[in-house]
Amino acid sequence: MPLLLLPLGLMVLLALWLVLFPWSLWQRYRRGKATRRVWPWQVRLNLGLLGVAIAVFLLISAVLQHWWPHQLSQAALGLGAGIALGMLGIATSRFEWREAGLFHTPNPWLVLLLTLLIAGRILLGLVQVIQQGMAWSRDQVLAGDLHAGLTGLAGLLLGYGLAGSWGLHRRLRRLRR
Repeated sequence: MPLLLLPLGLMVLLALWLVLFPWSLWQRYRRGKATRRVWPWQVRLNLGLLGVAIAVFLLISAVLQHWWPHQLSQAALGLGAGIALGMLGIATSRFEWREAGLFHTPNPWLVLLLTLLIAGRILLGLVQVIQQGMAWSRDQVLAGDLHAGLTGLAGLLLGYGLAGSWGLHRRLRRLRR
């Protein structure tokens, strides 16, 4: 009897995910475009942690290059595209100086673009997993790279965060003078 509940539990989890995934994307977009205060200590901490994260990301990409060719180049291309997108994001963001401090409102179109990129990559990953599972059930191996866009997207998000934090840091330094 307990084994019969397993497929039912998986169906409930799938239905829950199908309902909550669009809601979580909406929340990510809504919170991403909201105006928020720029705290100098948070910007400095974010810069430091992003520097460490990018170093680890590139190191792991270099090690994984042994098994998956072009891993490091995908990581570098993603980082470059993310830095360019982050610079565009800072240039198109709105900054306001209020009595409480500096406030930042990101460009809603860039927030929407990044949210859709993340959603698309998640959905593509699910399709790839299903295709791989169907191929394995027929004792076949798929030719192709199942993680092709994952490294590039991770680099894009890290680069976007780094450029955004660096832009906020420069803006705060300029205001302090």
